[in-house]
Amino acid sequence: MQILVIDGQGGRIGRELAAIARARCPGAVITAVGTNSAATAAMRRSAPDRTATGENAVAAACREADVI
Repeated sequence: MQILVIDGQGGRIGRELAAIARARCPGAVITAVGTNSAATAAMRRSAPDRTATGENAVAAACREADVI
């Protein structure tokens, strides 16, 4: 399962969602995408499998995700 977490502000809520998704779905591939570098940096602390930054990354990651 591919889980996509998107955050556009400071990344705090995205970090929490990624951590919860990791705990509840240990086999899932979690991608964290921030619309700015601060949000991406904050979400990296929750140890997602992949991270990206920017609007284009959001559009590309949405194509592959099972859950957003």
